Amino acid sequence: MSFSPNHYDRLIAQYLARVQQVLHDLPKERRDVIVDGLREHIQAARSAMAHEDEAAIRQMLEDLGDPMAIRAESGLPPLSQNDWGARWAPWLLLLGGFIFFAGWFAGVVLLWNSSAWSTRDKIVATLIWPGGLAAVFVVGGLAWVVPVASCIGSAGICPAEAGPSPARSVVTALLAIVLIAAPILVSARLIRIQRSVESSL
Repeated sequence: MSFSPNHYDRLIAQYLARVQQVLHDLPKERRDVIVDGLREHIQAARSAMAHEDEAAIRQMLEDLGDPMAIRAESGLPPLSQNDWGARWAPWLLLLGGFIFFAGWFAGVVLLWNSSAWSTRDKIVATLIWPGGLAAVFVVGGLAWVVPVASCIGSAGICPAEAGPSPARSVVTALLAIVLIAAPILVSARLIRIQRSVESSL
């Protein structure tokens, strides 16, 4: 059974994609150097082949090294197949704040102890937002309670004109959407990366 060059290109692309995935927590510059070096070796090896077939392509990729071995050679720690902390961290970062914020702190610890994400992803996940959705609701509640309490304390009853203007209400609603969506999107990204890493093991 013969295969087209496109089939061989797909095999090579899959190999390089897996290398990139297992090196995801390596700084981008170093990761690019490694992958570009592999790509150059592949091009040179294909040019030297007298006859290009699937067996030759697979042997060439095998000679380059297993992606997990390349990860070890780059100085990165091994990826765990049973990294339960990586599975829980995104959810604790998102919802753990409702458990007196202790759950969120636990999520941060699991996040930074896992090799499933890059340092950049860990920084973003920690800062957006501290406390997760719980912090958003706490801040939103205070933003509503403080003006009302101030109005009641100073005049007893708030006049109708003291309420928010339509423009301010729209801005507040848009801000609330952003504040709620941001930690959800960050957690979704963490979950997607974690599952991708897990599937590559």
